[in-house]
Amino acid sequence: MMQTRYLVTKVPESDGCHFLHSENCQVLPELEMQDLGQFETCAPAMEQAAEIYAPLNACALCCSDCYIKTGDSAA
Repeated sequence: MMQTRYLVTKVPESDGCHFLHSENCQVLPELEMQDLGQFETCAPAMEQAAEIYAPLNACALCCSDCYIKTGDSAA
């Protein structure tokens, strides 16, 4: 399986959460990012990022397997 490089936002985004992204994400934010290295899936990247950053979530687009759906405020 091919490995992908994962990055995490060093500064929380608008909802106060840090986000994990893959290097190929179509919506990679123009924020300062920490390079977590290469992993086969987003799960070990999330584990590593969680040791440094909280609260933490994954990008719903590029890391959908690790994305944690929160309460829908539009409901």
